[in-house]
Amino acid sequence: MRPNYNRKTSPKVIGGHVQRKNNHVKTARLGYVVDRVSPGRGFVHVISKKDIHDFTDIIPDWGIVSEGIESIFLAEEEEYIDAFYKHYSREETGVIWLCAWQDDLWIEHSDEYYQEHSWILKKLGVVCEKSERSIEDNETDKMNDNEDLEKETYWTCYFSMKQAKAFMLLHVFLHELGHHVDKLRSKKKGVMAGGEGFAENYANRRFYELWPAYVERFGNPCMSQ
Repeated sequence: MRPNYNRKTSPKVIGGHVQRKNNHVKTARLGYVVDRVSPGRGFVHVISKKDIHDFTDIIPDWGIVSEGIESIFLAEEEEYIDAFYKHYSREETGVIWLCAWQDDLWIEHSDEYYQEHSWILKKLGVVCEKSERSIEDNETDKMNDNEDLEKETYWTCYFSMKQAKAFMLLHVFLHELGHHVDKLRSKKKGVMAGGEGFAENYANRRFYELWPAYVERFGNPCMSQ
């Protein structure tokens, strides 16, 4: 079983613990680069470099919304997040990192996260199971009867590889792209005025727009594997 956490995309105008070595050459003006590292033992990339190229081919305004994107990077697993975006103010470029998943593709989400994304999961045909468990705040709680402890609701979502790919491209990637678009429309350096709300709304809107073309190119993720 997985620990209970939200595998939620992150805006990462980075001030947190996830930092990358700035050891790359800025190439946005020459066109974006797709790169990858090994996902590590027990993890898997749910999309390939070809998948990214094929997906961006079906985004009709990709030439506009991708302006300034330096690279899209298939990264190792990062705890608590599926992806993040970073903007380099000096070069006016951006990088999107898409993280590996645990290879069983069984993902635990909090009830809040599930409720926010249930329509996407249902659209993709992902089977999700609701459960409860006790919340243990300290050592004293561990000694109490479980019936006396506060309960939390969580969901286990059982992805197939096709469903995981669709979720990564049609939601996670589009969410991070939304952060980049937000930056493009900002008049202030280093500021993304819309934040998480803008990125999430952008991803949701484009999901509906791109769904028919996605199914035509990649197949329907709801169909049996």
